Amino acid sequence: MPKLSQHSSPLQYNKDLFTAVKDSSLSIVDDSSIPMQIFLALLAVAAAFFISLLVQRIVRRKISGFKYAPIINGLLSSSLLPFSVILCLVAANWIAGAFPIMQAHNVIPSLTRIALIWLVSSVLLLLSHRHFIAYFISAVMLIMTLLGVTGLLAPTLASLSKVAFETEKFRISLLDIIRGIFTMVMVFWGAGVVSKSGEAWLRRSHLSFNARELAIKFLRITLYFLAFIFTLTEMGVDLTALTVFGGALAVGLGFGMQKISSNFLSGIVLLFEKAIEAGDLIEVGNEKGWVRQMAIRHTLIETFDGREVLIPNEDLIIGKVTNWTYTNTRARIEILLSVTYGSDVGLARKLLIEAAKGHRLCISEPPPAAYIREFLERGIQIMLVFWIPDVNQGMASSKSDVMTEVIQSFRENGIRFAEIK
Repeated sequence: MPKLSQHSSPLQYNKDLFTAVKDSSLSIVDDSSIPMQIFLALLAVAAAFFISLLVQRIVRRKISGFKYAPIINGLLSSSLLPFSVILCLVAANWIAGAFPIMQAHNVIPSLTRIALIWLVSSVLLLLSHRHFIAYFISAVMLIMTLLGVTGLLAPTLASLSKVAFETEKFRISLLDIIRGIFTMVMVFWGAGVVSKSGEAWLRRSHLSFNARELAIKFLRITLYFLAFIFTLTEMGVDLTALTVFGGALAVGLGFGMQKISSNFLSGIVLLFEKAIEAGDLIEVGNEKGWVRQMAIRHTLIETFDGREVLIPNEDLIIGKVTNWTYTNTRARIEILLSVTYGSDVGLARKLLIEAAKGHRLCISEPPPAAYIREFLERGIQIMLVFWIPDVNQGMASSKSDVMTEVIQSFRENGIRFAEIK
């Protein structure tokens, strides 16, 4: 059975920490030089406050209307006050050094270290646009600095290390968990930054779309996997335990995640085959539209009516898919119509071909043609076939234009359409 470490008493865990806090508190009460240093530090902070206000007012007046005024104002608002506090504390420390009675403790240098962390955090928040990770790093730095200047860092780490969860072959302390959480946040954030930078570089490269998307996804998966392994290592977890986890994951993929794994593998196959690429016009079942995005799990197509449909990649592998732009962008357009038995069929075919040739998108090779398809009860069915060079320019509009021209020319030449029951 897993159990806590043999140091089972909470009082024993915190004995060193309580002793350090007591000693630090007594030293503040007993030493008469500390209040004097605190008073001098407060004067330095007040002076820094007024200096920063004065400098900001002067600089903002000078740069009014300047192109980069907002950037400079933001930098001043975030970093000028802590920078002024550091300078004033350094001056106060120099003054305190002139009096032997104020040299017993390092109160002002400790406050200077805290002000330095304040300055670093302000710059970090400004550069990261106040991202969560900047607040997290700032909080950790401030806590570590406060523990360091009060002399409580070593006792706190020792107490956290004693609180442990262990078995015969495994031990993890509270300190390992905290260190692992910090490492996880930092490493995964770093992996995200590197992934975005690598993705931006790959998108600017001359690789084909499929190769580029495959490289981006491989880079992302690899970085986050390495970040996960590194986090476990920092927590002191034995990596041989991952074999059990890998077996459980394989079973889960085999039973509980069949569709997800199938779509994942289908996405890899599609990227390798290059049968479908972004910008292609495809038809899957009752859906027809342009491919806008190819992800590992699904493919996004935009239909003619503006709908965005997510097609599972498995459907593109095992189902019937029509790619109108696989090898070329030409499209074949068919128009079926029926004329009465008393009409001049030869003239009707000629007029149909002329209507197609007169359209601006009709290509000459292969040439348009009109065929008699079938003898119906009320008339003769004729099929007009013509090609346009680019399916993306509109099949429906081209067909509509030609049919309008056919109606007009048939009326002018006395050719009647057969009635439909």
